[in-house]
Amino acid sequence: MDEIGNELRAVVADPPPTRIDVDGLIRAEGRRRRQRTWVWSGTGAAAAAAAVLAVPALVVGGGTSRPAPAGLPSAFPAPEVSLCTGVSPKPSGPQPPLQSYGTVRVRPTETPLDGVTRLTGALREALRDGLPAGVRIESLQPGCTEPQFQFHPSYREYEAGGRLRRGEDSGFLLLQIRPTARDQTPPSCEHAVNPQDCTVVRHPDGTATVRSTLPGEPGERQLTVLALRPDGTAVLGITNNFRSGPEGSTTTAPEPLLTMDQLDELARSPGLTLYP
Repeated sequence: MDEIGNELRAVVADPPPTRIDVDGLIRAEGRRRRQRTWVWSGTGAAAAAAAVLAVPALVVGGGTSRPAPAGLPSAFPAPEVSLCTGVSPKPSGPQPPLQSYGTVRVRPTETPLDGVTRLTGALREALRDGLPAGVRIESLQPGCTEPQFQFHPSYREYEAGGRLRRGEDSGFLLLQIRPTARDQTPPSCEHAVNPQDCTVVRHPDGTATVRSTLPGEPGERQLTVLALRPDGTAVLGITNNFRSGPEGSTTTAPEPLLTMDQLDELARSPGLTLYP
């Protein structure tokens, strides 16, 4: 397990949550239930740990919003990125078996180091340009002042998380990137986190986003966007406005600090692809 997970579970004394399976969000209703369970436990743990992992934030939103990307460039320049933690999480126990991606369209060829460096640079740039005015993000990784992706070898996926803040308001942010399967079914609300509150949006560049809102206690909402790029990359983005623990949940902002449109745009940031 990764450092984020270790720190979060140490605070709330929860067992390791079930991992999100993006393929399952598209292909299996049963996995949708497991994904929902992980989302609630994972974001609750992150919220509980936010007060403990107090790290200065260097990524702060600007005052203007940029237009949604019209298409994916064929290549992205490699920014100079300073990594603040390991490329892969440090195992804290038995690891799951290597997941098979025999049906992936094209297997990504980047090394984990190259992928982490490139994706981290793209994420930090997207956050600087795309966060709303007054909103900043704190990394939940010890020793990091900015979010950094890490590569999970067992799942062949990249993951980054952080705590959004605006004054006294706060919320959780999670991003996961992994390849999609060649035989995936078309994007559908049937496999969203909450099919009763979901839309599928198709963008000019061919990307489809499955957007879903999951209500919690009164005043609490969790927003989820699954962006499926035509190149075979899946980006899962999650944010909320609450923190929860063994004794219940607490609303941390009147609304999530990112709107659904802003989370959608972040998930579709041009650099967040496995095929640069």
